[in-house]
Amino acid sequence: MLKAGFIGAGGRGQSAHYPTIHRLADQVEMAAVCELDEERLGQVVEKYGFEKTYADHRVLLDEIDPDIVYCVMNEKWLLQPVLDCINAGKHLFIEKPPGANSDETRAILEAAEKNKVWVQVGLQRRYTAVNREAMRVVNAKGPVSLATTTFNKQLPQRADEFTTTLWNDLVHIVDLLRYMAGGEPTEVTSYQDKFGGDGFDHYTALVRFDNDATGVMMGNRASGGRVIGSELHGVGIGCYMKIPAEITILEDNQSRTLGGWEIDGVDEDDVPRYEGLLHMHEDFIDGVNNNKQPIADIRDVIHSIDLVDKIEAAEIMEKK
Repeated sequence: MLKAGFIGAGGRGQSAHYPTIHRLADQVEMAAVCELDEERLGQVVEKYGFEKTYADHRVLLDEIDPDIVYCVMNEKWLLQPVLDCINAGKHLFIEKPPGANSDETRAILEAAEKNKVWVQVGLQRRYTAVNREAMRVVNAKGPVSLATTTFNKQLPQRADEFTTTLWNDLVHIVDLLRYMAGGEPTEVTSYQDKFGGDGFDHYTALVRFDNDATGVMMGNRASGGRVIGSELHGVGIGCYMKIPAEITILEDNQSRTLGGWEIDGVDEDDVPRYEGLLHMHEDFIDGVNNNKQPIADIRDVIHSIDLVDKIEAAEIMEKK
């Protein structure tokens, strides 16, 4: 049984991570929580029965001495609590993006390597059932030829946002693109545009990988509503994913469609399982218990952050 401390009880934590970890009560003890907002603190205490509460994460680390820490907060405030946890020798889960910029991500990586701890990043699309199935069937037939990722919504960039849409939102599909393609980028062409927002809210990137796969990333927060999808193609096979609900597989001119819940063998309403949340947290726990690098550990995620940097740099060059 791993003893867990929690830093932050905001919307994302309460809607996704707290209830998911609560499902793993046979593996994780939810021992203590640190939160400055008294209302949010009261909500998680009432729901999950925390007996130990703190306003200072450093006191939590000293008094509770947890095995793992879930530090789920906005990237604006993330770095110092993360470094404090890592330097205390604690394995850590953080949400995406991993820091306020790529320099902070590299600082987190350096600390994780120095202290020999795992830092799992909440890039759950790697764990989504339909994406896992696509990678399984395509890789079984031969090399990947093309990967695409799409993330559209109606949420224009605001002037008061701390980071860019690419960094704090579309990093999900940049990471998924690299992960599915299975290589490292060698060429990047990209564009950014403003359509109704205060900043760039429309991104498109074409990526060539060192394994000869091509990747296309399309992210548009100036669209009409939320759609997230992906494609993965190989030799004689193409997969079309509506994330997280459905995959259509075309193989040798034959078509079959599966629900994400069918792939994982669960009820259709068990969305946290087949959308990847539960798999992601189980992978983190397994990594800690068996000293095995989790799939979305910072050591691998840094390569996706490097791709984000390349897309940003290419955009800047296009605009000059």
